[in-house]
Amino acid sequence: MTLPFYKMQLAGNGFILVDLNALEAGKTGPSASNTETFEPDDFGQAARILCSRKFGVGANGVIFLAENNTIRIFSPRGKPVYPADDAILCAARFAFDTGRVASGRIEFSTIRGPLSLDVLGAHQFRLALGSPFSLLNGALIGKDCNKLVETITHEGAEIGCSAVHIRQDVVTAFPRSLGTLDFTGFSALVHQAFPDKTIIPVIAHSITADTIILKTRPRLESAVCASAAAALVTAVCSGLSDHEILVMFETPGTDGQPDAIIAQDRDNTSRLAARWDTEENELFVVGSGGYVFEGKFDLHTTSAADQ
Repeated sequence: MTLPFYKMQLAGNGFILVDLNALEAGKTGPSASNTETFEPDDFGQAARILCSRKFGVGANGVIFLAENNTIRIFSPRGKPVYPADDAILCAARFAFDTGRVASGRIEFSTIRGPLSLDVLGAHQFRLALGSPFSLLNGALIGKDCNKLVETITHEGAEIGCSAVHIRQDVVTAFPRSLGTLDFTGFSALVHQAFPDKTIIPVIAHSITADTIILKTRPRLESAVCASAAAALVTAVCSGLSDHEILVMFETPGTDGQPDAIIAQDRDNTSRLAARWDTEENELFVVGSGGYVFEGKFDLHTTSAADQ
């Protein structure tokens, strides 16, 4: 089966989007290229193949989107995932570009029920992330958080960081607390401190009261959105920012310089606006995924009857 797809990304977190409507269209007409069936039971195996960086396209997840905005997102292991906020912002971009918007909102039907995004402008989508929680004790983090700082000891020195759960587990540190420790060293230290958890390590550079640059390596389905929200919560609780900021993600070759990041970010996919409504204790991000390339993949799946 020839599977048409779009490679998409948000701040470097890559996903493959399969438009099921285009796949169905390829089965009809005089130039029909697909005659095999492709059912929801095939999605997991297809995701494993497509995500492979050796034998597939290479990605951190696959989005299967139907014409009625029914959406299913799968991990590289072929398992359905939810929430998957980075993937949702990529799907929102595609849904907007293909006219699947109603009354200023994009409505997706997920495995957990309806999910809505507000369309604020061309390629600007607002997504609610819920409330922040302490990673260590599970306590709800609210507006009276004061300083949200934990310490990790490294070579006799204490490193200050926050440990927050917002969709996914994020540990954030500001450079002044790291000394000479670089991102690789900080990442290793975080994984040593939390050996039984899948942690997203983040180094946050506070540029102004409303701008933060993040250094991270997003690989999980909600990593970019979770990192932005965690950085905001950490900055607010540390007295470094107000409740709404612009989060920029450091990209290769920019050395963390804002002007260089903006110059490279031609489609605004390396930036998210993040807002914390402390009265409702709800976090929001605003942004959009972007396109990397479009292609076709010869997919050979094995049906359950053949196994």
